[in-house]
Amino acid sequence: ICESAFQKKDHANIIPNLLVYGDILCSVGEPNKALETLKKAEEIHNSNFKPGQKHAQLERCKQKIKKVKRIIGDDTSHDSSHSSTFNDPTTTEITEITEIMSGGTPLIVFTDVGKDVDDAIALVVLACLKRMFVLNPVAVIATLSPQEERARLARVVLDSLGLPDVPVGIGTDGGSKDSVELHCFASEEKQLKLLHGSVLVPRILTEAEPKSVTLLCLANTKDVSQLILKHPDLFSAKVKNVVIMGGAFYSERMKNVVIMGGAFYSERSERLEIDESAYNNNCEPAAARMLYLECQNRGIPTTTINRTAAYDCPFAISKLNNLQLKCNHLLASEIHEANTNAILNLWKKVNMPAWMRGRGKLPARCDREWFSNFFQVQIDDDAAGPAATDSWLQSANIYLYDALATLNCVEAYQELYFCPKRHVIDGTVHKLVERVAHKEALVAEIDGFLHESFRLAMEGTALTTLKTKTSDAEESVNGDHLDGKEEKTQNGGNGKSHHSMDHV
Repeated sequence: ICESAFQKKDHANIIPNLLVYGDILCSVGEPNKALETLKKAEEIHNSNFKPGQKHAQLERCKQKIKKVKRIIGDDTSHDSSHSSTFNDPTTTEITEITEIMSGGTPLIVFTDVGKDVDDAIALVVLACLKRMFVLNPVAVIATLSPQEERARLARVVLDSLGLPDVPVGIGTDGGSKDSVELHCFASEEKQLKLLHGSVLVPRILTEAEPKSVTLLCLANTKDVSQLILKHPDLFSAKVKNVVIMGGAFYSERMKNVVIMGGAFYSERSERLEIDESAYNNNCEPAAARMLYLECQNRGIPTTTINRTAAYDCPFAISKLNNLQLKCNHLLASEIHEANTNAILNLWKKVNMPAWMRGRGKLPARCDREWFSNFFQVQIDDDAAGPAATDSWLQSANIYLYDALATLNCVEAYQELYFCPKRHVIDGTVHKLVERVAHKEALVAEIDGFLHESFRLAMEGTALTTLKTKTSDAEESVNGDHLDGKEEKTQNGGNGKSHHSMDHV
């Protein structure tokens, strides 16, 4: 597309696109093609610029070439033992630690993307926060069966958002053996070779600074509980705090403590207890209880977002429709389509008798009245046909559980919009988020994040490091220019998502 637009195969404005394409090829296990692409970018640079011009761009290109050579074991500057480590194609998921640990709070995300549309939306919000250098996702772990498919879906989503440098790992089954059909690509994603989260997460934590990494649990907590079991010291040393989309409550009670001689005295016990009715806790209750207990015993702060906070901040479906129309990004279209299909499918189920097998696991209480109240729609029982359905569908609301949890990883957003309740347990502050303040402003903020994230992904905007200091005339976030002649090109992405009403 670029070569056709610029009518010149070695145009300087192609260089940023080649650099991004090289990163993507590397992330999907094709380092040889990546090396060829990056060398082409270096050749085009040398043919268009004099020595010293666009030095930062040339340096980035050389660093990428050096990294890919190490991956394929073709860098003589490293010893053979180091090169052999990188010969395993699965290790292409791990970028240089110095790169992924820079710019924003290091964040490891545990997600069951593909189960709910809000998981994909949370990743879109996260992409924008990464470009703002507020949060820095150093790994995304896909959990809940079928976790391999979810991991491939996460990889596709992140690539479509221009984040090929964020490693993706395959998590646990999340306590569920059920296979959930995902709206994934049918061919390309099966070629991806991804590391298991049990390998990826410890590697990243080992290289992290003490008490620097935030764990964001947008799914069940089985992966984190296994991390604590296998690497307890690493968890205590490197994890700064844990943010959980689930459910918990503060408990005070008296307990008897036996002392020498058989006597006992009573003291007050302050604890956080899990809400087992919350979906993410209910998947693996033992893992959830262990996570909260270990965090309290080890003095690691937690922030728990209860589903009541999401109910307090409905997000209009019409905004998703507006998003896909304005952004023209395939992922935005897929999110809107998947969400619409899921709601219509749920509408069919609530209209079935409680005894009918077609309802699946939907509780008997979920009837037409419940549907209307939950999605905040008025449904005319006398009206029928596609027009009537489209009328109430466009006025319906959804709840962005995981996007709200993601924003709670940023203290400024947390204080502004969520006003959490604080409980000090054994000297450590644990927060519970149950309500939302400034609801309209928060919805507008999220909507703005989504639009900006898709816009930047479509433009193929490269992430710049804070350490690179260049003049405004020499560097531009939106692209490169040559001899005063500015050319712009857009590079789209594609990703898929699927929505089912499991939170309901």
